[in-house]
Amino acid sequence: MSFAEEAEQELMRLMVQNRHSAFSRLEKSNQGESIVIKFLYRYGEPTSPKHLAESLNLSSARIAVVLGSLEKKGQIERTMDPNDRRRINVTLTECGKKAAKLQKKEMRDKIVQIFKHMGEKDTKQFIDLTAKFVDYSQKISLKEEGDQ
Repeated sequence: MSFAEEAEQELMRLMVQNRHSAFSRLEKSNQGESIVIKFLYRYGEPTSPKHLAESLNLSSARIAVVLGSLEKKGQIERTMDPNDRRRINVTLTECGKKAAKLQKKEMRDKIVQIFKHMGEKDTKQFIDLTAKFVDYSQKISLKEEGDQ
């Protein structure tokens, strides 16, 4: 087995072993609600449930449930598009924007805490290696797209 295959196995082992970590609990706490709020906050403009489902790789049924729950909590608003009455626009309310900001702060605080434990040297190495990983991943994806 090559070093790369061994590394992949170790990475998968670590991910499975730690699937119940604080980050997993934070992301799964509302069965997709937090990811929808984060997306709408970053997207910054009204979007359709279909666009949300496609962008977040969720089923239309899952999106409908999540949007219903978020609407009941007052975090999103669904309105009819004035230019196309068949289209529904989804936007964050002020309450939803506050929730998105809070989630962002909580995640940032957890990451800062981890980096403090890792120390400056290990953190810099982690960031450098992650940047390389992303760069190689993008190069491979572009090559695969070019091969098609």
